[in-house]
Amino acid sequence: MKAVRLALVAAGAGILAAFILVLVLHAMTHKVVQPPHTKHPLAPGISIAKENFDLPDPFLFNDGTRYYLYLSSAFADITSRASGDLPQNTPTLTGEPGHWSKKPFDAVPKLPDWAQPGLTWAPAVYKLGHRYVMYVTFSVAGTNPLQHCIGIATARRPSGPFRARGTPFVCQKKLGGDIDPQLFVDPHGPRGPRQPNYLVWKSDNNSVPGDGTTSIWAQPLSNDGLTLEDKPVSLFQPTRKWELPLVEAPQMALSPQSTVWVFFSGGTGFFSPDYAMGAVKCKGPLGPCKDVLRGPLIASNRQGAGPGEETYFVGGDGSDWLLYSPVHAQDLKRLFRPIEAARIGWGKNGPYVGAAGSFPLATCNVLGGDTSPSCSSRADSGSR
Repeated sequence: MKAVRLALVAAGAGILAAFILVLVLHAMTHKVVQPPHTKHPLAPGISIAKENFDLPDPFLFNDGTRYYLYLSSAFADITSRASGDLPQNTPTLTGEPGHWSKKPFDAVPKLPDWAQPGLTWAPAVYKLGHRYVMYVTFSVAGTNPLQHCIGIATARRPSGPFRARGTPFVCQKKLGGDIDPQLFVDPHGPRGPRQPNYLVWKSDNNSVPGDGTTSIWAQPLSNDGLTLEDKPVSLFQPTRKWELPLVEAPQMALSPQSTVWVFFSGGTGFFSPDYAMGAVKCKGPLGPCKDVLRGPLIASNRQGAGPGEETYFVGGDGSDWLLYSPVHAQDLKRLFRPIEAARIGWGKNGPYVGAAGSFPLATCNVLGGDTSPSCSSRADSGSR
């Protein structure tokens, strides 16, 4: 018994040390000098991908040697027919901005029985322990109008293949279903540093007429990311004119002062010039959240109408970014969306759009001790 107790103490000390490391790395991240405000608000982003196929809902994962860029299927069936390939559920590219693999591969080649192939949205990938976990939106087969629920898939490598669980992970059918999942880690949250994980997502009320107003939700997650705990909590709904009728694509982030913010897309939906991206301030990862900014952070501009579908990314150099897809609204001859990256700075009043500069290389890891003077990719630099 004494040996068992010593083993448990040692394990607990190991867990505590790991979370202390998280706190230290978080503090180091936010010692990064904040960028000046952009001088080009009508051209706030830098292009990190522009291919001859659609690039929606971009999620970027850094394995320390290269980037993995996971995408929604969206118009992947059009792309596949043009190339003679089978439609992909989760098209994925590898490389660096400006130097991506020529063709995407499918990170989730086989879907569970309840999911409809070729209609997979908003993948988000994280390394938890020795496992890679993907939270992703699947379309529910046989539903009309089409309904979505959040699934979970795991793999041994970021390239996959990811194996999906046989049952939905989040599926609030009475609220129209659920989409846009994100893992958020907050050692300062109400469960403390030993249980820092939360899942954030959107209920898809707008997909089924009469199912109410869209809402952003959060719920505690187990440390391995595979089990939801406690109950889901509604964080906020659209209230301001520019946000109506829907909010979606929630991306929770910590400011340098460890306050919690949620970036989101709002308005009349993608493929509309009235789609835009904003942010709300939250009391914590379980809310409540409220509007404190005057309006959207990024709206339609010279780089494209209806910017949105964003994901939040922190580079190895500690820089903060929103990756998003503008569209050519009402121009059906230009369906394929590029990926823009906007640098986010943090001031006393919250987030702002900063001067973009250059996008960090995947091999750049200042937090890991990389002090090389050049730590940026060959993507289009500067605001255009």
